[in-house]
Amino acid sequence: MKNLLIFIVAIFAITGTGFAQDEAPAVNRSLSFYLDSFTGHLTEASGGKVGGRTRILTGNEFEFGMTYSQNFATVPWLSMWVKALIVTGTAPGFNKNTGDFMGNLGGAFVQPYGQPRAQVGVNLGGHAIFAMDTRGLLAQENYYTIKLGNAGALTFQSILELWMVPQVNEMFTTDADGNSTGIGAGLTVTVVDLFEMRLNYEIGFAPGWTYRTKLGFRFGGNESAEAFGQSFAIRWENQVVWSVTPSFYTWIQLRYHIANMANATMKTDNQLFLQAGLGYAFDFSKN
Repeated sequence: MKNLLIFIVAIFAITGTGFAQDEAPAVNRSLSFYLDSFTGHLTEASGGKVGGRTRILTGNEFEFGMTYSQNFATVPWLSMWVKALIVTGTAPGFNKNTGDFMGNLGGAFVQPYGQPRAQVGVNLGGHAIFAMDTRGLLAQENYYTIKLGNAGALTFQSILELWMVPQVNEMFTTDADGNSTGIGAGLTVTVVDLFEMRLNYEIGFAPGWTYRTKLGFRFGGNESAEAFGQSFAIRWENQVVWSVTPSFYTWIQLRYHIANMANATMKTDNQLFLQAGLGYAFDFSKN
């Protein structure tokens, strides 16, 4: 009887171990590479050309990066990522008083070495993320998704980006043409880089193809409550993604951005941009 009892206990122990192994959550690991391109402006400034300068294709960007991400067997709803990227391009300069385009900042050519940076973040079950990068920028986003079956999915999103070390910028007065006079007008301190409330909708319309539209209500970081309100802008993006394989994808997106809507001292500026990119992910989940 004693031997039979030991045998039964052993059988249950082995069976229990087998079930535990079968039910153990999978650990997903991936390393992905991507390349994004951004045309810059496709429309002239609301004030037209200034000094014969055009802003068409200014503010363009090229971004290349890699991201490693994984979840955890003991906490399957928690995942983390580490990202390294380089951004290069040209930046447009505007008259701070009139909003008119003045030319490219730092010359007309693409920055030769770009702006390398790195980011680390955690994802809480696809409902919230926290991230920090080497510029000292802290990002927090929240998501709530309503699945509509064959009609796609609707996601409500909030985005907040803060400078951990406040950014201090020196202001200068400008002449009638908008050029800096070199005479200081004081210092400004920026803590909030971005606050946005966004509505996202996506739907698959063919095997491997997805359409996404995003409508965002944005506030840029400024040094006062008044300036924060004046920075209000609306951004509408329409994107098509093609998943060529489970690992390789490419996408194209049209962005429409309305700036200076709440600033009575500046002209409302309708901006149009075209973006495109591709990426490839390596799955190391079984390693």
